[in-house]
Amino acid sequence: MKNIISLLGFLLTILIICSSCNDEWKDEQYVQYACLKAKADGTVTQIRVKYKGEDSTLYQLPVIISGTTSNIKDRDVHIILDSDTLDIYNKEHYYNRTDLYYRLLDKSFYDIPNPVVYIPKGKQSGLLDIHFKLADLDLVDKWMLPLVIEDNSSYNYQSHPRKDYNNALLWITPFNDYSGTYGATNLSVYTEKSTQPIVVDTRATYVVDEESIFFYAGVTKEERKDRKYFKIIATFNEVTDSTGTVSLKAAYPDIINLKVIGQPSYEIVNIMDSSRPSLLRRTITVNMQYTFEDSLELPGYTTQYSVKGTMSLQRNINTLIEDEEFAIEW
Repeated sequence: MKNIISLLGFLLTILIICSSCNDEWKDEQYVQYACLKAKADGTVTQIRVKYKGEDSTLYQLPVIISGTTSNIKDRDVHIILDSDTLDIYNKEHYYNRTDLYYRLLDKSFYDIPNPVVYIPKGKQSGLLDIHFKLADLDLVDKWMLPLVIEDNSSYNYQSHPRKDYNNALLWITPFNDYSGTYGATNLSVYTEKSTQPIVVDTRATYVVDEESIFFYAGVTKEERKDRKYFKIIATFNEVTDSTGTVSLKAAYPDIINLKVIGQPSYEIVNIMDSSRPSLLRRTITVNMQYTFEDSLELPGYTTQYSVKGTMSLQRNINTLIEDEEFAIEW
């Protein structure tokens, strides 16, 4: 009998503890901090913005209230520029290679009509509207819009104490129908004395305008300090029956002495995925041949290069999503 009473007492204690634990989950487990939701690679968030020339493109940055329960009051979250964090990031990652630094995006390229995001009681999030106008933005450099939640004792919120949560380093990457990373294994580069081609796996391309991109000549490395002089601008002319011509020109023709051989062309192939009926696989293949010179890498010596072959870009597009930024599976 004594053992039964002890057992009943033990079970009653367990029930009380469990009941207490369940009640605890009804309470807030964390502080309800204001945060910026930005998916980061390291601490940088690459956002892809459709290039529309002089027209603006809307990007919406989520602002959230953290916690395990609903937001308990109305909040007005203030967002400001965070150039200090950008400076720290550049120095920590690139040291004295200032040519590789992320550049602060000039105010002429964006507008934030209202830097205060209202999040009402019972709601967990709001959106910060950012309007981008990216015409004439030179993508030889990387451009960043660094934002942070502003704290003030008079405000009705507290920002998250961790930098990864209360700020967003937005790397602005415009895109058009032809920009992106091309496979370049079928693009052969020769010097005047070589018989074996130099090949790189990929070649990054960047927006110039709605119909044009640029890439670096031959196998010029993206990390070169003088990389801007090797820009080749490719303009995609009107396509007919999935094919069209490409016009190539050098950004600095007097330096690299670009000579285009024949007529560069491109082809677009659209195929719906067999296993995912809503997925469109679009492949753009560019065929080109040209020569250029490099007299900058080795002072006093000029290297002649010839380039011939194709490079291809594939985009996977979810046709059920209207917004291109989210429809493309980057």
